[in-house]
Amino acid sequence: MPLAGFLLWGAISCTPNLPAVTPPDFSVPPSSPVALNSPTVQAGLPEPAATLTETVSAAETDISTAEPSPETTASFQIYSPLEGIEIPQLEGMITNPFNPPPAGSDDPHAGVDLSDLLPDTQIAIAGRTVLAVLDGRVAGLIPDRFPYGNAIILETALADLPAGWVNSLQIPAMSDTPITPIALSCPQGIPDYENTDGESLYILYAHLEQTPALAMGDAVQIGQALGTVGMSGNALNPHLHVEMRVGPAGVPFNSMAHYDASASLDEMTSYCTWRVGGQFRLIDPMTLFMLHSN
Repeated sequence: MPLAGFLLWGAISCTPNLPAVTPPDFSVPPSSPVALNSPTVQAGLPEPAATLTETVSAAETDISTAEPSPETTASFQIYSPLEGIEIPQLEGMITNPFNPPPAGSDDPHAGVDLSDLLPDTQIAIAGRTVLAVLDGRVAGLIPDRFPYGNAIILETALADLPAGWVNSLQIPAMSDTPITPIALSCPQGIPDYENTDGESLYILYAHLEQTPALAMGDAVQIGQALGTVGMSGNALNPHLHVEMRVGPAGVPFNSMAHYDASASLDEMTSYCTWRVGGQFRLIDPMTLFMLHSN
């Protein structure tokens, strides 16, 4: 696991005379040790199911062999982000829950961490295939940059979601005034994007083992394999960090980085736009996952 990022927190700003800041906690709590030489789960794209799958608890099913399938409500489908794991089992895999930061800050935790734990030892293992939760397109690719590591952002237009579901996501309203103060150093300021094309749901999948073999703008189908669970970036143990935000449609995030002396001005600006700018508002990922049963 790279240690350089942890040694450079608070002293990595690309602009002079900016205050030091403490990076957010993206990691699994240290009580879950890292498994060395952990097994790798083979990637694969499951066949979609036509109807709702039966709810199966983690206690009743071996998560290493459970058959993956989408959850369906009317004509809309949601996939579990982890192959072989049904949506009702995800709650039991959370090792760092959603704990939204105050405005202008990116701490404590903007998403949920899902860890694949061995049942006997509770050791987190890498290698399970990560799947696209919804149909969408690639809006961001992060090639092993701190703190997200290898990551991908997929965009789905809110207009493509079922009627009535947008309200169920409990999307915060966008403020009419800029957020101040901002806790991070944002050397180029934060762009103000027009939402004339509507808004989209953006889903970020972080700490993958490898950079996804996709390109910006690529169409992605629900259930498509994106990569495998890893511990790249700021991760103490293997886990999948899932983060969801709603913001103006069509915004690209070519890369983003912060808390690292190697972060470019463009990467830091992208990170600030995504994390603290205010236009990309957080929602609890579990809110979306729980819609499958409504």
